[in-house]
Parts: sequence; C-alpha cells; structure tokens
Amino acid sequence: MNSESKKTIKWSSEISPYEILHSLPDAVFTTDRQMRINYFNLAAGNITGFSPQEALGMYCKDILKSDTCEIECPIKKALDSNQNIFNIETVITTDTGEQITILISASLLSDSSGEVVGYMHVFRDISPIKAIMSDLEISRNNLAEKNIELANTLKELKSTQKQLLHAQKMESMGTLAGGIAHDFNNLLSGILGYASLLKIKIEPDCTTYKYADTIEQSAVKASRLTQQLLAFSRGGKYQSQVVNINKAIEETLHLLERTIDKKIQIEQSLASDLWTVEADPSQIEQVLMNLGINARDAMPTGGKLTVTTENVHLSGNSNIGYIEATEGNYVKISISDTGKGIPEEIQSKIFDPFFSTKEKGKGTGLGLAVVYGIVKNHGGHINVKSSPADGTTFEIFIPMSDKAEEMTGVVMESKVPGGRETILLVDDEEVLRNLGHEILTNKGYTVFLASNGLEAIQWYEKQEGNIDLVILDMIMPKMDGVETYKHLKAMNSSLKILISSGYSHDSPSHTDFQNGIEGFVQKPYKIDALTKKVREILDKEH
Repeated sequence: MNSESKKTIKWSSEISPYEILHSLPDAVFTTDRQMRINYFNLAAGNITGFSPQEALGMYCKDILKSDTCEIECPIKKALDSNQNIFNIETVITTDTGEQITILISASLLSDSSGEVVGYMHVFRDISPIKAIMSDLEISRNNLAEKNIELANTLKELKSTQKQLLHAQKMESMGTLAGGIAHDFNNLLSGILGYASLLKIKIEPDCTTYKYADTIEQSAVKASRLTQQLLAFSRGGKYQSQVVNINKAIEETLHLLERTIDKKIQIEQSLASDLWTVEADPSQIEQVLMNLGINARDAMPTGGKLTVTTENVHLSGNSNIGYIEATEGNYVKISISDTGKGIPEEIQSKIFDPFFSTKEKGKGTGLGLAVVYGIVKNHGGHINVKSSPADGTTFEIFIPMSDKAEEMTGVVMESKVPGGRETILLVDDEEVLRNLGHEILTNKGYTVFLASNGLEAIQWYEKQEGNIDLVILDMIMPKMDGVETYKHLKAMNSSLKILISSGYSHDSPSHTDFQNGIEGFVQKPYKIDALTKKVREILDKEH
C-alpha cells in the first residue's frame, strides 16, 4: 500500500456535532425523560414549522401534535421500558394546520455512567411517498378494474365468436340440407305423381294397384323427411296467419297428456294478455310437440314439464344469448323439464341435423333441427339453458304481430273439376314436365311445356297472349323463376302465375314478386293438390 493510501481524514475541530446534525435532511431532536425538547435541528423545524429556538423546552407532544400522543405516547412507553423503536408511522400536524405522515425512530441517551438521561428522535416526512403510493394504489385498482373489464370483454367476445361460428355452421348446413331436399323433392314429385296416375289407371282390386299404392305411400313418407330437412334449412312451406300461441300450447299439451307417462307432471303458466304472432299453426305445434317429446325422453323416471308464455321486449344488446337478436316485441315461450340436462360439451351440436344422443333406431336426429329451422323461418330466436342439476329450458322468441286473431272455419273439399284453359308449364326437370302434362291434360287442359325461362317467354310470344295460366318453377338454368316472372309480367301485367317449388322462400312472399303471383304449390305435390290450386286460380277474377 503506497503512502497516499495511508492518509487518513481528520475532522476539523471547528465543526461541532450540532452543526453536523443541522446539516442532515432528516429531522433530529433530543428530549429529556419527560419528553421536553433540548435540541431541535433545522430539518425538524422545516417540517414542524417551529424554529430550533422556539422548540427548546416545549414538550414533544406540543410540537408534533400527533394523534398517538393524546392518551399515551407509545414511543415514550417503549423508551421507558429501555427499548429503542424503529420506523413507527404516525400523522402529525404542523403549525399551519397541515397534516403530514412521518416515519419516526427513537433511541435512548445515556450519560457516562450508563444512566438514561433522555431520548433522541429521528423522523422523516414520507407524505410525498405516501401520495405516490396512494396514486399507485389507485392506478393499481383502476388497472385491476380494467383487467376485469377486459376479461369480461374477452369472455363476451369468445361467447360471441362461438355463437357466430355456430350460426355460420348452421347456415351452411341449412344450405346443404335445403339443396339436397330440393333435388330430392323433384325426384319424389315424379315418383309420387306417377304412382298416383297409375292408381287412377288401374282397378283397385288389381294387384298392381297395391304396388302403386305402396309406392305412393312410401313417397309420401319420404316427402315428410324432405319437409323436415327444408324446415331446418328455413325452406319449408310457411302458411302464415295470425296465431294465438296460448291456444296452440293448450292443444299440444292436451295431446301430450294422452301420449306421455303419467309420472311426468305437466304444468302451464300462460300470459292472459299474450300478443298474437304471424305463424304457421301446424309448424308451431310441431315445435311444441318436438320439444315436449324431447322433455319426455329426458325424464324416463318421471319429473315435471312446464310451459310458460309471456310478452317481452328485446333490446339490441339483449341478454338472451343470441347474437342475431333484433330489438322489438316478442312472444316468449319457455319449455322446461326436470330431466338429466344436456352436457355442456354437446349443447352447441343439439340443433345439428342427424345429431342424436338416443339409442340407434330411437331417433332420427331431426327433432331439434326442425325446431331450429321453424323458429328461424318465423324470424324468431331459440336459446337453450341446461345443467345436470336444473334440467333443460328451451326459450323461444317469436316476433309480435299487430294484427288481430283471425277466425278460421272448416273448408269441405269436393272432387276437383278440370277445364278447357291453356296452361304453360315451366320446369327444368323433364320428369316433372311430363308428369304435369299428364295430370293437367287428363283434366281437359291444353298444356305447353318449357324447360327454362327463355323457352317460356318464346312460347308465350308464339301464343300471342292466349296463355291462361303459367306454372313456374323457381330454380332453373339460363333464366330463373324470378327473372322469368318479371319478363312475363312486363308482357302481360294481368297474367296469372302459379309458383311451384320445394323452397318456401320462392313462395309468394318473395319480395321480387311484388304481390303479383296468384298462388304457390310446393313439391312434391299430389295430383289433387295441383289440380285444385290450378282451378282456384283460373276461377279467380282479377
């Protein structure tokens, strides 16, 4: 070690310990054992507002004005027990009335003989730190609230995304199911129609008649399957009228009471002032029946089936759990059971066509798919709530109608007469064209055939307006039904047009038709259904 490093620092004898204490940024003061101040540095004066000269001889409690000194000073109590204290936080009041937070430590002062003669106190103003910490705490709390809001938003986004994906999936499946059902309907129309024609041509006691009847009945059953698929795809036939949902429920429950086990208790709570809706009564009853049967199957050992109705208003941000819910007035139908519930992992699949949890051979997997399609077809929404402990509740929302309920009577059918009018039948399916020609010519009509819209227009031009009725298919190559309709109406605005299709959205409610269509017949059609509709339209006066 060199000589430079051996140098030691010598304190100047001119600097007193008190001057050193005065230079400290922390407040320092000493007291006797009665807590009277006998030294007070400049920092203590700056904090309390008392000068060192003013503080001398004053009691500590009069200088600090701390709440902790009102009854018994904990610092003095500790010091009297010969204990030093460290970092006690307390609030003092300055001479200006300002309250500040300090951190105080205190230790014993002893004379040369070791006797305690007083105490030394050191404290620091931590109010700025406390303020920063308070701001940080507020920021932390705000951040925590924001995190909670963000978590809730993310949860809502995930729920919305899940619903959107489900809606897109259902839309895609509906399109696929509708397309399959439409093509299948065309095939069934030929099978059903020609089977019916065979029955007309054959004597009932002939063996071949029985074969034709079997074919016809099988085609009818197959057509019911396509109607279920079309209902799921929102393409099923939709005969709208003003309906009182309560009446439909009462009729359906009356039927269910006779078909389900007596161990299942059926209860209903129907709003007396329930709004009416515009719906197809048979489809609404099918929805109620399908859900009732599902509830029955969920309670094999018995339980309770409850059906309620009420008027509700849904806002744009309604909490029914359906992202497509639009604001407006709705009739709400709740169908609840006390069964085993639907596991959460399959709740998103229950409306899928052909999805079933029942044993093989005990369900087609179309029950809830049909319910979903019918509700959507009526502009409504359906929501399911289920848990193993509480059973299952289906909530259905159907838009309110401002129309009064219509009184309906029974219409007696009679044998359908034929006629001598001229009909233009437009369909891209050769089998259906030939079938229609056979059916209508047998009734005495003159029939021209066209395989697409362009041919239909050419035929109409050739006949110079002598066509009494056009039977028009919707889905065709080259020119579809809507465009064909527009061209024909432009040529003759009073021309009578009957739409024939497997889709209800091609029915007279289609906005492109502007209420200019006389009627609609859905495929596959029976002979009587087609000839009756044709006769009704031809007999109608414009």
